[in-house]
Amino acid sequence: MIGDNERPCVYLVDGDESTRSSYRRLLQPLGYHIEDFGDATSFVHGANLEAAGCVVLDFNLPEISGPEVHEKLRAAASPLAVVFVSARGDVPSAVSAMQRGACDFLLKPVREQQLLDVVNRALRKSAADAVQGRARRAVLNQLARLTPREQEVLQQLVEGVHYDRVSSALGITKRTVEAHRRRIMEKMGARTLPQLLQQLARAGWPARAPAMREPTH
Repeated sequence: MIGDNERPCVYLVDGDESTRSSYRRLLQPLGYHIEDFGDATSFVHGANLEAAGCVVLDFNLPEISGPEVHEKLRAAASPLAVVFVSARGDVPSAVSAMQRGACDFLLKPVREQQLLDVVNRALRKSAADAVQGRARRAVLNQLARLTPREQEVLQQLVEGVHYDRVSSALGITKRTVEAHRRRIMEKMGARTLPQLLQQLARAGWPARAPAMREPTH
């Protein structure tokens, strides 16, 4: 038997209880774990924002609006995929929501098959985002193990700076640069610089794209 933690989670956030009930009746037979909330505050405090899932979110919630909830999820780097629903067809709002990462923007009354298709797509997207998020956190944890000097050397190396210039810029010998490089590669679990760059790209470090070449000795 599949436990709740193993089933895809769909959150229903809408101030209208009958709307939430209709969504639940439609989605629950598909095996999703369903949780519903009548307001944004209870959702933010009651949902697992760190796990993959989908939130069907009323755009026009009172007090804290749907877009404000979306921004909270973005700020928390939550993998939850957002599907907005709205009773008003506001094209600029829909465009803005999609540009800021919403999975879709549906108009009420939502057609059943449309909701099923969108939720399924949102869950796939969220699962992929969650995998990327875990990979990013793993790389950040590895980076946190580097000493400040190793991080300085790493910054130089990923930019393709020659060993001699790294040595001169940091005031250390070339042999010390090579020793730092070995320890960096060991701590990051990378065999080659291109492999290391791929790991760093997943973590968004450094901010600018590094040069894809090994620094010369």
